[in-house]
Amino acid sequence: MILGPRFLIEAGFIVAVAVVAGIESVGTWAIIGLVAGAWLIVALVELAVWLSHARKPRGLTPQGSDPSPSPEPAALPPEPVRAPEPPRIAAAPPPPPPPPPPEPEPEPKPEPEPAVAFLPLNEDPREWNLWELERVTRDHATDDIAKNEERAYLLMYLREFAGSDGTLPADFDGLVRDAFGDLLRAVAT
Repeated sequence: MILGPRFLIEAGFIVAVAVVAGIESVGTWAIIGLVAGAWLIVALVELAVWLSHARKPRGLTPQGSDPSPSPEPAALPPEPVRAPEPPRIAAAPPPPPPPPPPEPEPEPKPEPEPAVAFLPLNEDPREWNLWELERVTRDHATDDIAKNEERAYLLMYLREFAGSDGTLPADFDGLVRDAFGDLLRAVAT
């Protein structure tokens, strides 16, 4: 929508009323009343403009012509109906080839041992698997809601640093031991 000159004049009028009332040190309620009156005047002007546009006839007819509707055009003759084409007979399709024999199913691979199943006794920094930490946290949630939420947020934060296989760098060893040590000790026993 493009603002026209009428809108700018009306808006300027309302602002000018407020500015003049402020300069003349009129009270707050008087300024509010004056601005409301200016807005009412603008609304009445807009209503008058709208009514003048609404009363104009939609289509102009030349003088001396009959405004009655024009006659409908003559109906066109119907198109001739064509006879349907006879069905074409096609040769029978060849039988589908026999399905290939099913391949033997490969032997299932044994599931790998979980990477994080216990807290190692040695204190050397190690890499932890984020997916295993999430599994242990989920499987062994405590009644401490705050601790569970803290661990969930920490796991979400650590995803940014985990490799595609879920491995966290050894730099996070201390953080993992502090946050998940009690869980990992409980799983180890």
